[in-house]
Amino acid sequence: MAVASKIAPRFAVKQAVEKFLTPPRFARPLTETRLLANAAPFLVGTPNGNIAAWRFGNVNDPIVLLSHGWGGRGAQFRNFVQPLLDDCYQVVLFDHLGHGESDGRDSSLVMFWRGLEAVQAHLAGEGHAVFGLVSHSLGGAAVGCALRSHGRRTPFAHKAVMIAPPSSLIGYSNVFAHYMGITERIRHAMQWRIEQRYGVAWRTFELPDAVNTITTPALIIHDHDDRMVPIESGMAVARAWTNARFHATRKLGHQRILRNREVVQHTIDFLSDRVKFQRPPALGERAAYCEVPQPAPLY
Repeated sequence: MAVASKIAPRFAVKQAVEKFLTPPRFARPLTETRLLANAAPFLVGTPNGNIAAWRFGNVNDPIVLLSHGWGGRGAQFRNFVQPLLDDCYQVVLFDHLGHGESDGRDSSLVMFWRGLEAVQAHLAGEGHAVFGLVSHSLGGAAVGCALRSHGRRTPFAHKAVMIAPPSSLIGYSNVFAHYMGITERIRHAMQWRIEQRYGVAWRTFELPDAVNTITTPALIIHDHDDRMVPIESGMAVARAWTNARFHATRKLGHQRILRNREVVQHTIDFLSDRVKFQRPPALGERAAYCEVPQPAPLY
């Protein structure tokens, strides 16, 4: 790709776009298969194909909708399902387009965003409102887009928990360009082509404008040892989000954080208003509850 950037730039741009929009796929582990066997499956139609979704629990309970990250699957939230059910929530999880059991091979943040809205609209069509959103990584960026686009008059959900969210699509593309060995000229051309394909400018996803108009209460959880999405990203999202709280963990990384019992409990405590979490620390400030694995005190 580095050589192609210099001698065959059009080819390099085409290849960069394809690789940037193609998520990795992994075989579903047995633990996820067993989880989904106990759910009620349904499909959500979109212009880009069907989204595979699953429902757990009593249909009369408040819905918590789960949005996975890039290269992930809805059932990666398996450790959240039973605790949420035990707390009288209904759980809906799904595979984003290009992932898991859903249609397509390519995907993008815009498709994540529109897919999340399609699932919410499907549930609304059945007479069910979404109470809470729980997301991981790029799934959190999609949650931010949905909450911002719906505004105050027609809230998309009442609360949101974002685990390890990214803060900049352009920043991620710079990391991608470095990894692929392509020049800034090729990266910029790749960005332009993707913007034209989906009709959305990438600056739409940049802080602080991406979240600073959202009033929905949110909890951002991020790990100090996350090598894929640094903790500074989650802090930046929380600082830009007017009504966000922040909690940091350690030694969980980017994936194991989804299997941590304390993270699951923090999520439920926030959704159920049992715990008051702190605002993120300002630059250079050490926050009382960001350096320890316990939540803040009860009200």
